[in-house]
Amino acid sequence: MGESSIRVEVIPSEGLQERLRAHLPAPAVVTVTCLPQHGPSEAVRAAVELAGAGYTAIPHLAARSVHSRQELAEYVDRCLGVGITDVFVVGGDAADAAGPYPWGGALMEDVAELSGGALRIGIAVYPEGHPGTDEEELARILLGKQELASWCVTQLCFSPDTLRAYPSQLRRQGITLPVWAGIPGPVRMSRLLRLAGRIGVGPSLGFLRRSAGSANAGSVVRQLLSSASYDPTPLVAELDDAGYAGLHVYSFNDLAELAASDVTFPAR
Repeated sequence: MGESSIRVEVIPSEGLQERLRAHLPAPAVVTVTCLPQHGPSEAVRAAVELAGAGYTAIPHLAARSVHSRQELAEYVDRCLGVGITDVFVVGGDAADAAGPYPWGGALMEDVAELSGGALRIGIAVYPEGHPGTDEEELARILLGKQELASWCVTQLCFSPDTLRAYPSQLRRQGITLPVWAGIPGPVRMSRLLRLAGRIGVGPSLGFLRRSAGSANAGSVVRQLLSSASYDPTPLVAELDDAGYAGLHVYSFNDLAELAASDVTFPAR
């Protein structure tokens, strides 16, 4: 996949823009995750700054963390004001809704109305399933969201077989949106494990635990469990011609290693 088929997810943090300039220069496509302790305000703030610096920035909006329609309107106005064209909407990790948006679909409706359709909306899809939601119900929810969505991205997944089969599974369920494969970047294992619970990596780490003791454990699993850092190249190779629009790379802010990898800059 070429560089235009790569999106890099980053975590809002001090000095993020400087590190991006050093390792992933504009106009790279950067998505800004919404951490539970920060809420959407920090994701929008960082995305607006990055857009002003020439990046194609996509902020994440966690529905249950938005306190009011007025707050959402401010986010929409700030995004449109700097030329942001896409947002990524999730329900979020909060146990209770802080405002009128108990799930992502409700927020999507207001984003579409408030932006006059100018903001394209991305949604999450779940190749390894969603805790507490069975496959049939999940498909029904995704079909409903599809009416307002423009693209979707898989939650992080380490399983090549699962990822390779997933676009076809979505099509059988009637989901026709372009799908981006959510894969880990070349991240230090210590950092990945430390952040697992904060960024939704838990289900895919469960795949690793289940697979590690199997006689059929693949090279991706063996490489991950035996290395100080993860190399996504074998996983990416498995996704060729699987039907993905591109790669959504979870960088965990390990930008120096990402910039040096063939995954981000295949021409190098």
